Amino acid sequence: MADDYVVEVHGLVCSFCAQGVIKNVSRLPFIDQSRFTKGVKVEIEDQKVTISVKAGERPDIDGLFEAIRSGGYEPIDVWVVQSDGQLSTYDR
Repeated sequence: MADDYVVEVHGLVCSFCAQGVIKNVSRLPFIDQSRFTKGVKVEIEDQKVTISVKAGERPDIDGLFEAIRSGGYEPIDVWVVQSDGQLSTYDR
């Protein structure tokens, strides 16, 4: 099963922003594109991006943050979604 991670991202204010983030992040090799929209779910109201990572792979957080920054947005922090839906700090 894939793992989900949540990234707090400042600067997301519209659906156009969301499309840019999805485009950039979905290209990363560890993203499981079979979930969400090409492996990425953007919550504009909460300024959060959830990504689905392929089973058995670890996300490249530096690469993920760079993909988000390349669209002009600022990634702040990342958490792992636990099986019960709770968030826990991601240890790089």
